[in-house]
Amino acid sequence: MMTKIDTSGWKEFVIEDLFEKLQLDIKNESFNKTFDVSEERTPEFSLPLANAKHGNNGIMYYGREADFDTAEMTIDIVQNGAIATGDVYAQPQKTGVLWDAYLVKPKVEINSSSTLLFLATVLERAIKDRFSYDDKCIWDKAKLLSVTLPCTDKGEPDWAYMDAYMSEVMHDCEKNLAELKCILSQ
Repeated sequence: MMTKIDTSGWKEFVIEDLFEKLQLDIKNESFNKTFDVSEERTPEFSLPLANAKHGNNGIMYYGREADFDTAEMTIDIVQNGAIATGDVYAQPQKTGVLWDAYLVKPKVEINSSSTLLFLATVLERAIKDRFSYDDKCIWDKAKLLSVTLPCTDKGEPDWAYMDAYMSEVMHDCEKNLAELKCILSQ
């Protein structure tokens, strides 16, 4: 069971020192939203597209993979939207960008979706309340903010701790869901 986290040894990092914004474009020169995306995932429209979406992990539409530049193991930051501005979502799967959001990638190689979830949570905490529909969460502003992360003895982000912590959180959630299902089935 999770215990309270001791953050006394954590350190602040400027977001742009840890992440880079990816330039992902629509490759289809004749792109038409009416015909070239779907609100439902289908065999033809299988690529999740980050957009100004609150909820559903920031995915509002699906596109054809051939029509979009893509990236994996990224974090989606919503830059616009009445409610969604400043929402942050981990995108471990191959993802493209439609509009009003952007993907950032850690400057170090991250291969764990658990670490990505940890980072997305920390980023959202730093970003969400600072931006609004009238003050968009553009990268040039968001990258200057700071996040507080666990550190190694050398003062570097402790990626292993982040992964282990989120893996434990996920394990606890799965255990609690299993117990709830057992109770509900009685």
